[in-house]
Amino acid sequence: MARREGARRGWTAVADGGLTVAAVLGAACIVLAIAAVLFDVRIVLFRTGSMEPTIPAGSAALVRGIPAADVGVGDVVMVEREGELPITHRVVAVAAVPGAPDARSITMRGDANATDDPAPYEVTHVRRVLFSVAGAAPVLAAAGSPWVLGGLTLAATTLIVVVFWPRRRRGVAASTDPAAGGDTGEGGTRRARRASGVGAAIVLVAGAAVFGAAPPARAAPVDTETIVQGEVIRLTSIESPQMRTLAPGTGAVWQVGVSADAASPGIITVSLAGTAAAPSPLRLEVSGCPVRWTSDRCPESAVLVADSAVPTDGTPRVLRTMPDDAQLWLRILVSMPSDAGPVVPEVHLTVRATGAGDAVSTGPGGGLAATGLGAPLGAAAVGVVLLAIGAGVALRVRRRT
Repeated sequence: MARREGARRGWTAVADGGLTVAAVLGAACIVLAIAAVLFDVRIVLFRTGSMEPTIPAGSAALVRGIPAADVGVGDVVMVEREGELPITHRVVAVAAVPGAPDARSITMRGDANATDDPAPYEVTHVRRVLFSVAGAAPVLAAAGSPWVLGGLTLAATTLIVVVFWPRRRRGVAASTDPAAGGDTGEGGTRRARRASGVGAAIVLVAGAAVFGAAPPARAAPVDTETIVQGEVIRLTSIESPQMRTLAPGTGAVWQVGVSADAASPGIITVSLAGTAAAPSPLRLEVSGCPVRWTSDRCPESAVLVADSAVPTDGTPRVLRTMPDDAQLWLRILVSMPSDAGPVVPEVHLTVRATGAGDAVSTGPGGGLAATGLGAPLGAAAVGVVLLAIGAGVALRVRRRT
């Protein structure tokens, strides 16, 4: 009997320790939540390497919101873009915006990039990077997994059951005091423990059910069509917004039309190149059509590049040569394998057409992955906070009894 009692006390001590750790984590989450509201801070995960070596791919950074007037050259800031993912690069130039005293036009460039971003950003508010931690992104991203949240809920419930499961003690009898209108002794203790355990478990399970649910659906963003006109050659870029928000097991299509209006007959050469700071797991397939693709259909399509890895070495790859009085419509399918890791380097694709004394190029705005992807930590943080609340209530009742 003594051995059994010792084992039970050992498990109870372990459970108490687990609940205490959960309470500390929950308190930390509460502090971070308050700081986020009072000081406009948040955590940002970097899936790409455009800020290497300052911020390697897979890093997590703490950022704080500041007015655009406080931005200076050399700052690393995150800019929110309407309809697109935010981008986090270093500021290389700041200019005033006429007629908007609170706004600034900032030019940015990734530390790993050779050129500035395609266009300046007019902003009134940005988020400045305070510091970053290399390698933290995969861990924090995994914290938002339903498996992690479910595991936390299950672990918390198990700990509560271990600590507060009603037990009969030898030599102690239950007594009641009718005048006081309540239970005393071990009977009251068991009831208090049982009530606290059940209440904490309900809080945890409800929290997991609410915050583990899928977010409300949003309206699907529309494709963006951009025309780049040279002296002779015209490129029409039709970009799907999913090109910059690829997830494992998904793909997106980028369509590029090539045409020319030359004074004399000539040949147009169309090529494709890609650059990245590191090899990418993304896959690519290119098809050509003499007319614009309609719902991914073409009466005379031809495969120009079979399924292969996305190029990242910057070397142009000739897709086709054609007369300058013809048209070529490229359908570029980019996909991310389902087994891709949480960190994918940013890739910039460029279609270039040369000939008839002209050269024109275009690419998806912002690349195939945006730097500064927000962390999916909201559900995990709230789940841990709920865990801490349940643990705190449970520990308080236990210590009083």
